[in-house]
Parts: sequence; structure tokens; C-alpha cells
Amino acid sequence: MLTTNNIKTVKSTVPLLEAGGTAITDYFYSRMFANNPELKDIFNMSNQHTGRQKVALFEAIIAYAKNIDNLSVLKHAVERIAQKHTSFHIKPEHYDIVGHHLIETLRELLREQFTAEVEEAWGNAYGVLANIFINREEELYREGENSIGGWRGQRAFSLVEKKVESKLVTSFVFEPVDQQPVSDYQAGQYIYP
Repeated sequence: MLTTNNIKTVKSTVPLLEAGGTAITDYFYSRMFANNPELKDIFNMSNQHTGRQKVALFEAIIAYAKNIDNLSVLKHAVERIAQKHTSFHIKPEHYDIVGHHLIETLRELLREQFTAEVEEAWGNAYGVLANIFINREEELYREGENSIGGWRGQRAFSLVEKKVESKLVTSFVFEPVDQQPVSDYQAGQYIYP
């Protein structure tokens, strides 16, 4: 739970974060992947190489810090991110790893400005946000699992047809190895290689 002082403290760090820019999230990802290379399997590494991911994370952190006292403003962004997270099979334990590296990144980059008060505020703020995502993602996992032809986690599929549609487009048809029904797709869904 966030206290009034936590909210005030997080908001007071916005200028420091903005001054650091995407160097903060670049450092964060380098730190996290060095210590937890297994996470490379669930993060889109092409977005890491182009820099899109560090920009997106930086913008999300700033938006959260600025709106921490009015989280309803972030409702659509949270939903979009939760949908993406479930497509990558993000699990609650991943939030502990990310939270650890976020706090350590702030500690290492802000140095003397990373006081005990800032650590407590950002720790609580991250915990609140992580719980919002964990709860929404569990709802999405349950919805997918309980839908007709749905499932949770990974499922084996076989490629049964590959059709070149044009120079730029190829269609792939897959069937589940278990021959059980498959739930309908939703607009915007895609396969992550």
C-alpha cells in the first residue's frame, strides 16, 4: 500500500529520472540480463537491439511516477501491457526479478539521492504496480484457459501448410499436436518466434 509520503517521494524523483533518460532503462536491462540471462527468452530481443524496449519502459516508468496518485489514467496502458505480457507467458515470479533490478538500478545510478525514503517509496510503488499486473494477467490466463479450445502455458503445434502470399507475406497453418480444439484468435494477436 502506498502512503501519502510514498506518493510525494515518487513524484519528487520524476525530474531525476527525466534527467537520466533512457540511460536508466538501458542500464536496467544490461544489469538484469547479465544477472538473469534466462529472461532473454521472454523479452523481445529485437526490440532490445533497436532501443524500442528501453524507450517504452522509460516512458512507462515516467507515466507511472507522474500519475501515481491517479492510476485510472493508466488503465488503457496497463491493459495493453498485460495483454502483451500474457502472450510472453510472464509469471508472478518475474516481477520479483524485475523489481529487484529496478531498485538496484536506481540505487546504483542515483547514488546519494537514493535515500532510504526513496527506496521505500519506489519499493512500495513497484509492489503496487506489480500486483495490478499480476492480478490482471491471472484473469487473462484464466479466461484463455477456460474458453472453448483454450489452454494455459505452452502447447505443441505442427506446421501443416506454408503458403507464400506475396514477396512480403507468407501464411502458416498450424494444428495442435493433441488434436484438441483451439480457441478463436482475437484481433491483434500474433506469434512470437
